[in-house]
Amino acid sequence: MATIRARMLLAAVVALAGCASPPPPPAPPAPPPPTLDGTYRGTSTRFQADSRGCPHPGLVTLYVQNSAFSYRWDRQVWVDSSIDPDGTVRGQAERITLVGKRKGNRIEGDLTNGECGLHFTVTRRDE
Repeated sequence: MATIRARMLLAAVVALAGCASPPPPPAPPAPPPPTLDGTYRGTSTRFQADSRGCPHPGLVTLYVQNSAFSYRWDRQVWVDSSIDPDGTVRGQAERITLVGKRKGNRIEGDLTNGECGLHFTVTRRDE
């Protein structure tokens, strides 16, 4: 009699398992984060000029690759810079520092060497 009950119990469990809904499909993978790479164009303005040798403000083009770019300070000096995942922008060359922020497709920042200062704003332009 115990074996009949065990068989009936097993049949009930199998029948109930067949009625259960299948598990939900796995969630699709998250999309990759948008790339920062591209060409950014804009302008710069001067906010400090305590020397005749300060760079001139004007048009700015930045080529961002692997979240990094070089800003041309003058004919001979380039400021190597990077963009952190949180949007912080920072760079340095000789006595020059660059600090800024990326928000969406826009990068804004300031460069200074203590005597000269430029503020720049650039926007990504996909070509």
